[in-house]
Amino acid sequence: MQEEFKKFNIKTNYDTSKVSWLKSGGIAKYFCNIKNVIQLTELFEFLNKNKIPFLTIGNFSNTLIKSSGFDGLLLKLSGDFSNINLNQETVTVGSSVLDLKFSMFCYEKSICDYEYLYTIPGTIGGNIFMNAGCYGFEIKDQIHKIKTFDTLTLKIQELSGDEINFSYRKGFQEKNKIILSVELIAKLGSRDNIKRRMKDLDQKRNETQPRRANCCGSIFKNPRSLKKSDDFDNKLSAWKLIQSSVDDSFYSGEVKLSKKHSNFFENEPYIDPDKLESFLKNIEEKVMLKHNIKLEKELRIIGV
Repeated sequence: MQEEFKKFNIKTNYDTSKVSWLKSGGIAKYFCNIKNVIQLTELFEFLNKNKIPFLTIGNFSNTLIKSSGFDGLLLKLSGDFSNINLNQETVTVGSSVLDLKFSMFCYEKSICDYEYLYTIPGTIGGNIFMNAGCYGFEIKDQIHKIKTFDTLTLKIQELSGDEINFSYRKGFQEKNKIILSVELIAKLGSRDNIKRRMKDLDQKRNETQPRRANCCGSIFKNPRSLKKSDDFDNKLSAWKLIQSSVDDSFYSGEVKLSKKHSNFFENEPYIDPDKLESFLKNIEEKVMLKHNIKLEKELRIIGV
């Protein structure tokens, strides 16, 4: 195995707290950065042969590795997967492109309706995985098709947006498939209007969400409406449920709810990740006790 470790520059005993937006996380047994499809194919020939599990990560803004660690390989895509190519009516974006970078690209090319990505601290691949969105936008509404890699057959496949069963905060999450790129609708607009919209959304984010803090974004999804299975009720906003269920003690300490927004938490750097998970479980229990509603986390927690 040593040859492969050297070939793919696989790091061992990788401390995820050093790259996590939360500055918290356990040890991953292996870590690897892959830059093109050829490397990716060869890597999975090796992983499959040795039965090594993997987890694809993007900007590590919405994933927490528990203190028990991850007994597998964390895979990060870069290189060719960071390209952006503008076509006639679409734009092809690599899965590792940062949301903010893509939003700025769209501004420079006068492409509208991606201003909201300026406020999301993730990658395009992560957005497709989660069907990320905010301020009334969701990425699913702009997808023409996606390109994926099957880690078992080692083949590349394409799917149209209509073939993917998107729902609220759930995108393309097929097991043993990795998102390589996405082709998005490129609608032209006024650069001045795009810039104004980006500025307005960023200001709104500054006013309502914590900044310059160890923070992963929204903790919990907004619950489904009890009246319509496919709808969402503003009265059931996660932050309202949390705010009405917890006491002041949840707003202080080494991990605490943000006073700006009760569906965000802030934590001290290098805190035990299990303390973060325990904090979230406590919130879930309080909301269940008060409202008989089970909250579902947006934060992805990995480990046993």
